[in-house]
Amino acid sequence: MLKDRLKALFKSYDPVVRQVIYEVGEIEQQYISMEKPRGIMKDIDEIITRIAKEELEKGSKKEDSSS
Repeated sequence: MLKDRLKALFKSYDPVVRQVIYEVGEIEQQYISMEKPRGIMKDIDEIITRIAKEELEKGSKKEDSSS
């Protein structure tokens, strides 16, 4: 299946990058049939912002626990 092939292509990437790729791919599938998809850029921005915040929080928690 195509999804499995795509996963294999990005297997060596950082897990966070793979998560972004996967979620953006899912959004793309929702909009793919539209001629002029409105809102896709906002949705992609929200994905990236959310994942970045999650990673920053994880990093902050690791720093707090190691102090």
